[in-house]
Amino acid sequence: MANDFPCGVSYFTKGLASVPVYFPENRVACHYCPFCRAESDLNRFWCRLTNNMIYNPNVPELPEFCPIELTGEIRGTHPKHKKGD
Repeated sequence: MANDFPCGVSYFTKGLASVPVYFPENRVACHYCPFCRAESDLNRFWCRLTNNMIYNPNVPELPEFCPIELTGEIRGTHPKHKKGD
């Protein structure tokens, strides 16, 4: 790839990707996102979409830098509760 542009790159063409992300049972947090990756040696977490550090992936909301837009769509079925539950 380095030989493809011997004089350097003068411009880039922008592209966007739309990828569905599903959170289990309305638990919307980085911890459940497939783009949240742990760096176990240093006990840190990173967002692979934005390359931002995630200080606490268990916070029950998405951080401001997160590009994921929730649609409210539900996939699957809600469990039926028995009487007395």
